[in-house]
Amino acid sequence: MNLVLPVKHFKQNSNWDCGVVCLQMIIDYYHCDRSKFKTLLDNYECNHSTWTIDLLHLLHQSDIPAILHTITIGCSQSYDNVPYYEKLIDKDRRRVDQLFKDEAANVKLGGLPWSELKEHLVKYRTPCLVLIDANQLQCCTCQRTTWTRLVDKLLPMISSSYQGHYVLLIGFIEDETNEFIRYADPGKTDGFCTTTRENFDQARRAFGTDEDLILCYEKQ
Repeated sequence: MNLVLPVKHFKQNSNWDCGVVCLQMIIDYYHCDRSKFKTLLDNYECNHSTWTIDLLHLLHQSDIPAILHTITIGCSQSYDNVPYYEKLIDKDRRRVDQLFKDEAANVKLGGLPWSELKEHLVKYRTPCLVLIDANQLQCCTCQRTTWTRLVDKLLPMISSSYQGHYVLLIGFIEDETNEFIRYADPGKTDGFCTTTRENFDQARRAFGTDEDLILCYEKQ
């Protein structure tokens, strides 16, 4: 079975807004009012630093049912000395911890295996927002990591440590021996990429991701 959702791709404009741009793709997929979502973003204070719980909250403010799956509640102290997080955690901790309290009913502790992600795609036909380590996600077509492309465009230096990046899971392609994942990458101009299931799992389960992902559901 093959399934690829007809998601419209949007390109990120900065090195921090990949999650927000993934939300824009979801908003468009649900045929929501994009101008209202822009107003919502303009009034949302996140200091150019969005966590997955921020994205969940913004989806709910846009009346899109969604559940966050994660292996960590709040800001983990284990990230205090991780270069990617150390400049963010102190200024974001209070907001993030409060959002986890506010959204407690919509947060489930624990990661999800690929089989359940696949089942969700087939049943609901809605995209899934996934946090990955951009250093580890390898597009079969591009033959370059997502982070390398982002560095070429946005940053002057390459880092080998964890680099968080959001992509939108939109489907899968199967043949007799392999299973490939289709995703929309806001960091790429043409947008749509393919990777192996093994590589996708490696990137989304890497240290630093907390195995964060958001499953969207049908609007009531």
